[in-house]
Amino acid sequence: LAKFSFVLQADTTASSEVAAAPATTCPGCRQTFSELRRHMKKCCPQFLPERTGANLFETDNCGRRRRETLSDALRKGCSEESWISDEEVREAAARSVEDMADPLMRQVLHLRFGLDRGVPRTPEEVADALGGKYKGKPEAAFTLIREAQKRIPLVADDPKDLRVLYEDDHLLAVAKPPGLRTMPVHRFIGKSLTSQVLGYMQAAARQRGDEKVPTDPPMLCHRLDQTTSGVVLFAKTKAAASYMQRHWHADGFQKEYLALAAPCKQSSAVAVQRGRGICLWVAEPGEAALVRAPIGRDIHSSDPVRRAVNFEEGQPAATRFETLAAGQWPSGVSDLSGPPALSASRGRNCAGSRVVLLSCALEESGRTHQIRVHAAHVGVPLIGDEMYGGLPTPEGEGGMTRVALHAWRLRVQHPESGKSLTVEAPLPEDFQRCMDLFGISWSATASHAEPAASDAPDE
Repeated sequence: LAKFSFVLQADTTASSEVAAAPATTCPGCRQTFSELRRHMKKCCPQFLPERTGANLFETDNCGRRRRETLSDALRKGCSEESWISDEEVREAAARSVEDMADPLMRQVLHLRFGLDRGVPRTPEEVADALGGKYKGKPEAAFTLIREAQKRIPLVADDPKDLRVLYEDDHLLAVAKPPGLRTMPVHRFIGKSLTSQVLGYMQAAARQRGDEKVPTDPPMLCHRLDQTTSGVVLFAKTKAAASYMQRHWHADGFQKEYLALAAPCKQSSAVAVQRGRGICLWVAEPGEAALVRAPIGRDIHSSDPVRRAVNFEEGQPAATRFETLAAGQWPSGVSDLSGPPALSASRGRNCAGSRVVLLSCALEESGRTHQIRVHAAHVGVPLIGDEMYGGLPTPEGEGGMTRVALHAWRLRVQHPESGKSLTVEAPLPEDFQRCMDLFGISWSATASHAEPAASDAPDE
């Protein structure tokens, strides 16, 4: 079938509702920050909503009342190996304090982590406990706390499960499995892809007989959500990291994902090809759509993570979707991984529903949840993406416990040679099982599948 593309035009009517200003005071530090969540992820992750059990959502996109909490959802998205208990955090924090050589830094961490009382201290409390020139100066104590935390060595994990897709003296590309964090929650706790990469680099240095074993991992070029699988790229030198940072959004750099999606409702976005409207979810294999719509925070939600097409405050974003193959939801398979019945809330039965395998290429930027937001915006939310109205993954052996999204292919320009480098990550088992369940038959061409990474010839 001949391939063609069309551009989706979206309704740009601005909302008259004004969202309440987000909180800016950290519940852990009691300091004010312009980007509160960014600070909390670095300094006080234990106070994030997903760690405290706050409500996940009041309702989902289909008006259903949700029963699970953020911590429940996070737990479901973790593998057994990557889940971190509160007890593990306390034990690892204590070990990190014992290993700190500087007595002042050791005292600061001991006070901050509250190892003597079982409850962390705020910067004000740390300042008062330190006394002397720090008494009554929480800002000075906060600076000390950040410095002490930066000195904690990053824990290296056993790299036995690490899958290397490409490596040379400048770059390292690995396959991230679903459920594993890209970065650790705390430096003193591993259970992350970065921690495995550090373990891999240390093992390689010992095998070579290097006198100095690295204590820091290669520099991360980009991240993936915890439940997303696929290619992750690291830069092994400062020069390579600087090059990748400068050129990441330039021509020749592109991230391409694979996703399973099913129609929820027809969006107000209208695609026009040759004078007729076309919905992406009924497109045949080979047909493509470019979705260009700005993404920003969802002004209708109290969830700080949730994003939406936002024409007032959003940042430019463009995603190209191509239908690669199609299947259908089989009869006799449970529609849900949790209550209540989805088919009743949507007034339809999931059995026989069309399911499509999409190629999703980030044509512009790489906003938070860009693919998920754009897919939902045009009426094809991803399977498992209940945050944006997608069908929950089916139960049973063929199901998944995450959003059906896989970072399949990464194209970059090599920082040393300038040649085009393509790296691909094979489908994880859960994604392939879900495709089989829906009767979707597709595989990358042999030229793309082997080898896992290739250099394109000079133009």
